[in-house]
Amino acid sequence: MTDPVPVILTVDDDPHLLSIIEHHVLKWGYTHCQATGSVEMWKQLEKVIPSIILLDVQLSDCDGTALVPRLKQRFPSVPIIMITANATIETAVRSLKSGAYDFICKPLDFDRLRIEIDKAVKHLCLSLQVKAFQHAALRTDFHGMIGRSEPMRAAYRLIETVAPTDASVLLLGQTGTGKELAARAIHECSNRSNGPFVAVNAPAIPHELIESALFGHEKGAFTGAHQQHIGFCEQANGGTLFLDEICEMDYNVQAKLLRFLQDHEVQRVGAKSSKTVDVRVIAATNRNPARQIQKNKLREDFYYRLSVVSIDLVPLKQRPGDIALLTRYFLDIAAARYGRNMSSISPEAARRLESYDWPGNVRQLEHLIDQIVITNNAAELTAEMLPAEITEKKSREVSLVDTKTDEKPQKIIPSIQEMERRLILHALELTSGSIPQAAGHLGLSEATLYRKIKKFGISRTFTEQQ
Repeated sequence: MTDPVPVILTVDDDPHLLSIIEHHVLKWGYTHCQATGSVEMWKQLEKVIPSIILLDVQLSDCDGTALVPRLKQRFPSVPIIMITANATIETAVRSLKSGAYDFICKPLDFDRLRIEIDKAVKHLCLSLQVKAFQHAALRTDFHGMIGRSEPMRAAYRLIETVAPTDASVLLLGQTGTGKELAARAIHECSNRSNGPFVAVNAPAIPHELIESALFGHEKGAFTGAHQQHIGFCEQANGGTLFLDEICEMDYNVQAKLLRFLQDHEVQRVGAKSSKTVDVRVIAATNRNPARQIQKNKLREDFYYRLSVVSIDLVPLKQRPGDIALLTRYFLDIAAARYGRNMSSISPEAARRLESYDWPGNVRQLEHLIDQIVITNNAAELTAEMLPAEITEKKSREVSLVDTKTDEKPQKIIPSIQEMERRLILHALELTSGSIPQAAGHLGLSEATLYRKIKKFGISRTFTEQQ
């Protein structure tokens, strides 16, 4: 998709000069429209939004500089270049004070006019880019993805960049970080947005049915195949196929999907011929692909074919500034869904929500808000409504460090098991979830560390990041 050609609007009461300007402007590769006075100019502006306005200072029906404030109010980003036959300092100052971008004297030097128009076009493009970035910085909702932290804004920009292409995309992130939302955003921003979006959750499909589910089967192809079935790959024709949790797929199925990615052909189980389909593939995993390749759970060639572009969705604890936005968003939705009037959050509840680590990420927060709204018919979400896993974490931290308050709270000494659990979590955080590195820091074998992780119920998805 090419950028539109800039439109130059010239307003001058000399038809001969208008004709000459049009000749040059068209030769320079721009589009041109014209008006001989203010009345005709306003009529033109009902039909076209110009990129630049060339405006004569002395029009037959008004003073050109008097038009500039109204023009800037209506088109604040459009540069206005004044044309004047009286090259005085007073005229220049009056033009610039009125809001004009620049002025140029008659008789026109067309080499200089071209330079000024080129500069003004670049100025316009830069202004629009700055506004776009400012809008992106303030944006909190991007196709259902909520957040304005830098990691989220980076994800939005990358999605917008990759979406118009047909490149395969691999979404990486812990469970609950919004990988399917990101996949849908790519689809909605693409040229395939009018086509189907077909999501496939690999772990939810029985192993013996996965090939039939993906590629389809003919009637009688196997026991129980009582009728023809169109597989997910074929259902996505003209649109997008989203393959979630690819590391859970059978190794042989990965090989068949690799072939599908290469030739875009589908052959139903029991069919004698194949069918070509037009499908864009987006995949996702909550595992570390490199480690899964080492474990022979992910084919390396399949991974490289899928990851033409990779997008990382960071855990919620790495974007705490988004927690308040997400809480407000989920609270509004839940209140409307369940007919409750809960519409605010107490400051203490907000602080505790932001201080929590959220091992289940955005999905955990959404489910928690749903639960609170359903079980509390109140106008405000308070700290007392939060579960112990959130409130006790806060109270333990306060009681251990804050011993000089007027109330003199009793020190709570954590148990040996609790201290051991904290040490393991700290080691995992320091090593970004690497089991071998964390075990080395703790002086444990990998097997022992795995047993303790299971014993303490530490998030599996957290430990799989590396």
